Amino acid sequence: MMIKGRGKIFFLAVLVIIIAGLVSPEHLFSQEKEETKYLVITGARLIDGTGAPPLDNAVIVIARDRIIDCGPRAEVKIPPKAEVIDVKGKTVIPGLIDAHLHFTYPPKEEEFFFINEAISAFRAANFLRQMLLIGVTTVRDVSSLGRVGYEAKKAFNLGLYEGSRPIVTGPGITCTGGHGTEGYRLGIVEEADGPDGFRRAVRQRVKDGADLIKVLPPYSREEIFAAVEEAHFHEKFITVHSGVYKAQYDFVRWAVEAGADCIEHAYALPDDVIPQMAAKKIYCVPTLSILLKLGNQYKEKGPEWDWKIKKYFECREIFRKLRAAGVKMAIGTDAVGENMVFYPHFYFEEVENFVALGASPLEAIIAATKIGAEVCAAADRLGTIEKGKIADLVVLGGDPLKDIRQLRTAYLIIQAGRKIPLP
Repeated sequence: MMIKGRGKIFFLAVLVIIIAGLVSPEHLFSQEKEETKYLVITGARLIDGTGAPPLDNAVIVIARDRIIDCGPRAEVKIPPKAEVIDVKGKTVIPGLIDAHLHFTYPPKEEEFFFINEAISAFRAANFLRQMLLIGVTTVRDVSSLGRVGYEAKKAFNLGLYEGSRPIVTGPGITCTGGHGTEGYRLGIVEEADGPDGFRRAVRQRVKDGADLIKVLPPYSREEIFAAVEEAHFHEKFITVHSGVYKAQYDFVRWAVEAGADCIEHAYALPDDVIPQMAAKKIYCVPTLSILLKLGNQYKEKGPEWDWKIKKYFECREIFRKLRAAGVKMAIGTDAVGENMVFYPHFYFEEVENFVALGASPLEAIIAATKIGAEVCAAADRLGTIEKGKIADLVVLGGDPLKDIRQLRTAYLIIQAGRKIPLP
């Protein structure tokens, strides 16, 4: 038999691999013969994240990393030889999403003096594993050190560690001396100046592999317009930190006017901006829990910080106004520095604050799943339990619609079709 051209090269490559003992001939040529393995969840009370009412006695069929069917028991066929897990009496929800955190940040600000990408990578892997073990299957990292965010995403895709799936911005973009450069912080933002500088920084994020773009104030109107336009030119979602100064609200006004996709934090959002956000379908990740915690912490620093304390505590009223206006909001935590000690369960505090401030438990679950996926620019594959979506789901011991604190009762976690061993 004559083998020519590319066929000959392929044959020789396969022969070398076999001779080297890296792969057996049986394994190399048997992949097409392997039977599809199915994992089936039965007896579930299903909250699918779409907003639909819960479905009792639901069945979810998973093949490899995808949901291939789900629905009422009478309508879903269970494949032969499937692994079946009966979760009768329990509730199944989509994998949870934390839409605002910083997994490379050290727990003490002074550690930025000697931070490096190697230790940050180990820190990230440990952090992401802790989050996965409570049912947070995906995180949205909005500013991280150097290339660590990008590499964490690559390592996850290669299966090099077990943890939450990273959706990343890489370093944020700000002006020279802007937010993210305070104190000892180095390497977590890129400083850019002028519209051309902001455009170049956005292009660099895209080149490096960012899933979405993060911009932090201060910036000029021209700079934020350039950043938003450039991000959308590259078909990237762009999110913007809300505010930094005592009385300067123009930053968020300009971001909304420019058509940014999301505003981070229910902070420094004036009343006239909120209806504009609703009209333009701009999201918000309010990060209520950290704002309230910071307000209490600043109370101990003295009366000179009263202006900041007031702004932090205003998040409750801003949240209510955002919700009343119909602005979609996702669950995000944003604890940094000394407050990182509250992870991983700090996530649940944020969900519970949504409910305490007027959201129904179902609204809060949707914010933690479906809307979280939307602000990750990943709604096509994450956030709901539907046919064709990645099989991320959490089986809970209790019913979170009766008591939102039941989100803390993870009994089984499945990420991309794989059961995650719990300690």
